[in-house]
Formats: sequence, C-alpha cells, structure tokens
Amino acid sequence: MKLKLTLLAALLLAAINVNAHHGFAAHFDPENLIRIEGTIKEFGFVNPHSYIRIDTFDESGNAIVYTCDLQAKNQLLRRGADETLFTVGTPIVVDGFQARRDPLGCEFGVGYFEDGSSYTMRSLGEASTQFATDIEATPEAATIFGVWIRAGMRGDASGSAPSTGFDSITEAAKAALAEYDPILDNPKVHCQPGSPVLSWRAPGLATSITQVNENIHIYHEAMDVTRVIHMNQTMVPEGIEPTDMGYSLGRFEGETLVIDTSNFSAGVMDYSNLNSAEMTLREELSLLDNGRLHISWVVTDPLYYSDQITSSQTLQPIDQEILQYECIPGWIVH
Repeated sequence: MKLKLTLLAALLLAAINVNAHHGFAAHFDPENLIRIEGTIKEFGFVNPHSYIRIDTFDESGNAIVYTCDLQAKNQLLRRGADETLFTVGTPIVVDGFQARRDPLGCEFGVGYFEDGSSYTMRSLGEASTQFATDIEATPEAATIFGVWIRAGMRGDASGSAPSTGFDSITEAAKAALAEYDPILDNPKVHCQPGSPVLSWRAPGLATSITQVNENIHIYHEAMDVTRVIHMNQTMVPEGIEPTDMGYSLGRFEGETLVIDTSNFSAGVMDYSNLNSAEMTLREELSLLDNGRLHISWVVTDPLYYSDQITSSQTLQPIDQEILQYECIPGWIVH
C-alpha cells in the first residue's frame, strides 16, 4: 500500500480551526491533512501519549514507518478504549495531521479499519479533539470532595472560562519566552505537572479531592501529582524548596475552599505562558447548584505580568475510580 500525502477537499481545509488547541498546533499542522495507508506495526498504549506505528511506502515505493500520536492511555481508557483498540499486523487507513518537525510523524485524526468501522480522535473539519462526551452533571454531589473531570471539549461543556491579564506581559517574560521551546520545554514531555492551572485544565483526566486528617489532598491524575492543602497553617514554614505546584495554605470561607499558594519555581503556567518564581496563586473551590465544581483563580506575578491573571474551570462529578498515570518521560517530540 502506498502512502498518500493527499490534501483533503479545499472546503474541508477551510473549515479547520487554525486556532486549535495550542498544545496540538505546536506539534502538528492543522492545515496539512494527510492520509496514510498501511499495516499496523506497533501500538504503544502509554502516557503521556499513546501512538501507533504504520508500515507503509513512500511515493517512490520505498518502505517507511509512520508514527501517529494518539491521546494519553488514561484518556483512551476513559473513552472506553483499551489495548485491543489496534491490532498489530492488520491494515489501517489514517487521516491525520502532519507533524511540523518529523516528516514521518502525524497526529491521528480518524482511523478506518478493515471491517468498515472507524475511530475518531480528532475531528478533521475542526481539528477538535474528542476527549470525552458532553454529559450532564449528576446532582448527587453535595460537597467539593469526590472525583471530578472536564465534561467535554466542545463549547460550554468544556467549562473553561477565558483568561484575562496575559496581555500585560512584561519585558522579563518576553525574554524568557524567547528562550522557551513550546515542544522541547513542554513539562508534559518530561512527565512534570507544570502549574496547578495546567493541572485543573487537563482534558479527559480526573482529579480527586479528599480530606486526609487535618489537611486536604488534591490528586491530579495528570502526572500523578498530589497537592497537600495545609489547613492548620497560616504561614509557609522556612526552608521549603520551590516546586512547580508550590506550597498551599487553605481555609474554608463558608462552603468555599480558599487556597493560597506560593513558593513556586519558575516554570510553565500553561502551554504557552510562563511564570516566574515570584508567582502567587489564589484558588476558590465551590459547588454549583447543578452539582459541578467551580474553580476560579487569580495569579499574581509582578515580574512577568503587570496585571493579575484570572480564569476559572468547571468540572463534572463522575463515579469512576482514579487511574494511575505512570508517565514515561522522553516521549517522541515531533
């Protein structure tokens, strides 16, 4: 079978959202759709990204192997897939998005199997990732404690509010960004969590909130990170080393959990915005009337932003168990 590097119809390309998720767009070109026909050579069912390798041929008839990235193992599991999703040795046709740096790399869009079935990871028309179905919140949640997840990735169901304040970036932040590679320096590539802001917004991955003795533990399935919210402290102890997640002090104001975090190391606030070691973060967690968890935050980082950074995320309660992430560092970078 020959590799077909065929652009799909012009109307389809015109419909692609070139402002697709910046993590995706940094690695792959949403305007360069390709078709790969071949045989599955390998299926890596792993975090932070699963992948398939496809034996195929180039236009000159030379044997080549294409590697197509998929979602994280945990994201696929939550969509009902498992290690049997792809079978080594079977034919497949993949419509995907060409990698920006690797001529034999792509992100998996839609795969078509020999039996006529298909599997969609990212829609071709909008370059929109299918992380989860949009589901209604169950009203059973009575407190902020439990397991939570983003309801979906489309429209209001994603629960992500726009951010404000990033346009107040300082010259110091611009200089740091000039040295930052959004692919090679992405914390996820190195199995690092990044900031709490990044952890709250991980699509298709769950977060649990539990009371452990006098403290509250927030476990983000993304990167297996546990934040300890110290409820009986008013000051950060001396000698605490800075980390990506900082050191958190918490208190309840009525039924709202207020968390003040400092002692951050300089790092990545989200995929395309950095933070300095001067960053502090205030989060407020409260339960909405529809049973969803609302997390709002204010970031203060005078070295990198002259204004405060604000946004929020709403999460859906689920009755699924937390999954271990077990990230494998040094994953393929396209």
